[in-house]
Amino acid sequence: MNNYQNNRLELEKLIEDNSLVVLYSGALKQTSNDENYPFKVNMNFFYLTGINQDNAYLMIEKVNGKVLETLFIYENDPLKVRWIGAYLYPNEASEISGIEHIEFVNNFETTLEKKVKSNKFKKVYLDLERIPFDGQVNFGNLLKDKVNAINFSKLVVDIYPLIVELRGVKKPYEIELYKEDVKVTNLALQEVLKRLPTLEYEYQAQGVFEGSIKYLKNARTSFDTIAASGKNAAVLHYRSNNAKMNKEDLLLLDLGAEFNMYHADISRTYPISGKFNDLQRKIYTIVLNCNKHIISLIKPGVSIKELQNETISFLGNSCLEQGLIKEFDEIHNYYFHGISHHIGLDTHDPYPRYKGVLKPGMIISCEPGLYFENLGIGVRIEDDILVTEEGNENLSKDIIKEIDDIENFMAQFK
Repeated sequence: MNNYQNNRLELEKLIEDNSLVVLYSGALKQTSNDENYPFKVNMNFFYLTGINQDNAYLMIEKVNGKVLETLFIYENDPLKVRWIGAYLYPNEASEISGIEHIEFVNNFETTLEKKVKSNKFKKVYLDLERIPFDGQVNFGNLLKDKVNAINFSKLVVDIYPLIVELRGVKKPYEIELYKEDVKVTNLALQEVLKRLPTLEYEYQAQGVFEGSIKYLKNARTSFDTIAASGKNAAVLHYRSNNAKMNKEDLLLLDLGAEFNMYHADISRTYPISGKFNDLQRKIYTIVLNCNKHIISLIKPGVSIKELQNETISFLGNSCLEQGLIKEFDEIHNYYFHGISHHIGLDTHDPYPRYKGVLKPGMIISCEPGLYFENLGIGVRIEDDILVTEEGNENLSKDIIKEIDDIENFMAQFK
C-alpha cells in the first residue's frame, strides 16, 4: 500500500457508509490566445491521489462497508502528444495513485449521473473550499450544482474540513520530502550570501535565489519571492523587488523552494555590506532572541494563539528595555502579523490556525519580526518547525541566523 492509498484509507474511515465522494484536480486557466498559466493542482485531490494533472476526478464509493475507488483521467490524443506531450496513461496513473480502476474523463458525467441517481448513496461528499477571490472558479460548487440538478434529495456534505484535518498532521514520508525542500532553500540562500555585497538591485538577489533552486533541483518558488531592502522591508508582502540597494542597509528575504509539492517557507535578514551596524544589530538581536524563545515553547498541547501572545509580550518588553518604544502598546506599530501558520502542500496550509492545540507531526512557521520604517530597518527571522512527541525539531536549523555566523560566512567571499 503506497502513501496515497494510506491517505485515502484514513479518509474512508471518516466518511459515512452509503456515501459517494467526488474530488476534482482543477482546470487549466488561459493567459492568452495559445498560452495557459502554470497548472496548480487542487492539493486535497493531490493528497489523496498523487496525481498532478488537470481535469481529473477521484470518485470513492462506500457502500455497506465496502469501498470502490475510481480515477478519471484524460485519454491521450496522439496529435496532442506530439505537440505538448502525454498526460498520464492508465497504467502510470494507477501506479502513482494505487487506484486500480481507471476510466477516461469523457465517461465522468454519465457515471456521476448514474451514481447520484442510485438509491445506494445517501450522501455526496464534495470539496466546497471557499474561494474568496474574484474571477476564480469554485469547482466544488459547480459539482454541487450538477449533483443537485440530477437529484435534489441527495445530501451534499463538505469534505474539505475532514481532508485538511488529515493534512495537518504530516506523515513520515511528507516530513522527509519537506526536509529536502528546506535543504535546497538553504543551499540557494548560501549562494545569495556569497554574492550579496556585489549585487546592486533587490531583483538580483531574487534572481540568484531562484536561479539556484532551478539549477539545483529544477525547483519552483513556494510563493513570490520577497527581497526587500531598507525601508521596503517594513512592507510585509513587498514584492516589487526593483529598488537599488543601499550597501549600508539590511535585506529581508522571505522565500522558499518547492520541487516535490511541499513548500519551504523561510525568512532571513542579511546586512548587504556583510556587517551589521549597531542599531541593526540591536533590532536583529531582539528578533533573533524572540525567534529562539518561541521555538523553545513549541510542543504538543500549545496553541498558536498562545505563541502569538508570548511573541507580543517578548517583543514589546524587549523594545521597551532597548529604548526603541516608550509605551508597551507601541509594539503593535512595529510588529503586526502572526507568529505562525501551518505549512505543507500549501505555504499556508489550511488548518484551523487558532482552534485547538498543536499535535505531533504538524509543521508550523516561527516568524517574529520588527519593522521600523522610520529607521529604514525591517527584520524577520522565520524557521520551519516540526512538532514532535517530545517538543519540536527545527527543520531549518542549518540555515544560519546568528550574527557572527552570517558575518563570518559573508567575509569568506569578499
